[in-house]
Amino acid sequence: MTVIDMQPITPAVGGGRQRLLGLYHALGTNIACTYVGSYDWPGESRRDQQLSPGLREIVVPLSEAHHEAAAALSRRTGGRTVIDLAFADQVHLSDDYLAAVRKHAMEADVVVFSHPWAYAAVADVLRADQLVVYESHNVEGLLRMSLHDDLPAADPLVRGVVALEYRLCREADLILACSQEDREIFARVYDINWDKLRVAPNGIFAFTHALPTSEQRAAAKTALHVGKQRLVIFVGSNYGPNNDAAAFVAGKLAGDRRDVAFALIGGCCDGLQKQSLPANVTLLGTLDEGSKHAWMCAADVAVNPLSAGSGTSIKMFDFMAAGLPTVTTRIGARGICSHGVPPFVVAELDDFGDALDGLLGDARRREEYATLGRKNVESFYAWERISPTLGRQLAVRFAAKSEPRPHFTVVIPSYERHHLLDHLMLKLEAQTEQDFEVIVVDQSSSPWPAAQSVRRFPLRYVHSEIKGAVAARNLGGSLATGQIIAFTDDDCEPAADWLKNSRVWFETPGVVGVEGLIRSDHIDEPEWRQVTNIGFEGIGFMTANLMVRNAAFQQLDGFDPAFDSPHFREDTDFGWRMQAIGEVPYATDVEVFHPAQRRDIQRESQAERNRFFEKDALLLKKHPEKYRQLFFMEGHYRKTDGFWANLRRGLELYGVSLPEWMASFLPGK
Repeated sequence: MTVIDMQPITPAVGGGRQRLLGLYHALGTNIACTYVGSYDWPGESRRDQQLSPGLREIVVPLSEAHHEAAAALSRRTGGRTVIDLAFADQVHLSDDYLAAVRKHAMEADVVVFSHPWAYAAVADVLRADQLVVYESHNVEGLLRMSLHDDLPAADPLVRGVVALEYRLCREADLILACSQEDREIFARVYDINWDKLRVAPNGIFAFTHALPTSEQRAAAKTALHVGKQRLVIFVGSNYGPNNDAAAFVAGKLAGDRRDVAFALIGGCCDGLQKQSLPANVTLLGTLDEGSKHAWMCAADVAVNPLSAGSGTSIKMFDFMAAGLPTVTTRIGARGICSHGVPPFVVAELDDFGDALDGLLGDARRREEYATLGRKNVESFYAWERISPTLGRQLAVRFAAKSEPRPHFTVVIPSYERHHLLDHLMLKLEAQTEQDFEVIVVDQSSSPWPAAQSVRRFPLRYVHSEIKGAVAARNLGGSLATGQIIAFTDDDCEPAADWLKNSRVWFETPGVVGVEGLIRSDHIDEPEWRQVTNIGFEGIGFMTANLMVRNAAFQQLDGFDPAFDSPHFREDTDFGWRMQAIGEVPYATDVEVFHPAQRRDIQRESQAERNRFFEKDALLLKKHPEKYRQLFFMEGHYRKTDGFWANLRRGLELYGVSLPEWMASFLPGK
């Protein structure tokens, strides 16, 4: 595999280089990744080093003529840095770099362009059997338009960037975006098919350090000579929104809280050096990773009062990994997933000080946010997990280049039920439909012994450390290559014509998904939990038998992780979101049998299942009208003990108000 860009990876300072190191450092034992980059400044020498067992970095300097041409163009465009924008037109001046990227591109099975800059110089040596990937850090065309729209002299360069990115998007086999927001922009602006768009999020090395104890935080304060009982930190590069936030921290926040120490880290300190600041403010400037970690260990709270910007604020991952309770604006929190409860305090600038005071004065809340934040970054934003996941995705897509695309991908999450997986495989072997692959995402403590057994269908098995059915289904959906993704559970028994009959329903263009019939047994026996959708057609949706076009799954960004931990109602939410973009018919001939589960099994007990009703609060928040219909159809409010207690807990947990129409049904009313 070859990754091509025009910057070095190391030292990994700044979001772009950190992303390169994080994404490609541990793709998998069967993937040898060579990164070929350069320097966008003169005077450096060539280097070739092994950054990790699977990642080699080669950096080839650009020629003096190239740097001179870029400098001349910069002078004609108001002094702006334009070496990246002009790279496609000027790279012919750097023979050594050009020879290196073309050589490594020709030798690779997978060629990744991290940024579009070098694509035009390499496109003519790419082969049809190679997997070509655009790994975008931004939607460069729109970003460059916004950065240079005040400079007419830059218009030709910006148009060139748009044309280059458009060409790469059309010709690449796979496009990786940093966020769902960027993925939506690629689909809309460049008219890209959702089937080839995936998200590779930004992240952090989350497992490098353990969470510090309160004693370790106190010792770190002493070692750094922090003269206050409480320490608040902000981290930011020399970038407009960061500089504005740093000024707010050093001025308003610190000025109103003279008994609290404030430390600012990074290039955002540069513009404050000559200003008169409160005595409780320390400007630390750019620090090495060890020193930065020491200050994070000493801090009690982090702040991120951004009022502008785009993309994900990577400093939030730093804060969460360090177990720092954080106060942030909505802009600072943009694009960050959670399990429903935000792992930080969100406040706008007018209320920021009050929110900060609330955290500083409540040790219990600080500890809760520290735990939530660390769990969140480990679940969603740890490079240690993102990189292997990307490796699996690239391996799957590369293998698919030489195989006909399957019509179906069956996705199955599993947890500690390998014997049921064995039985389910027999049901899939019996399918009359032949054109399908199977993806099993197993979150059990040990791998499934039968994972490598020979079967008549392709089976991709993933043993995942991340727990949660929502996470498992989303991982399976991201790896799916079939036109239709069919979800079922490890304890289900699909009918032999399950897939065959569903094929007909998708022949109607407006159909984006199909809800199949789910039968169960032990009906009306209280010691058993029946699993059926009979009587709830088109309203409840259940992943025991739910199908969706691959493109629609990507467009909807899969299942909402807010409904995980415990997982409940994620399928209903997904079904309702499917209905917003197309038809989702209920198909009685697309059948799955879901055996009833005994209530004396802990995970199936009434008390355990009732706890899940906390997620109804999220469903109410996202879909108030549809939830009202479901509320009356299911009738849990009048027949299920524990419904109201757990719903009320969810309302408080997720910050949802009880609507008036529900209040009249409260017990005792």
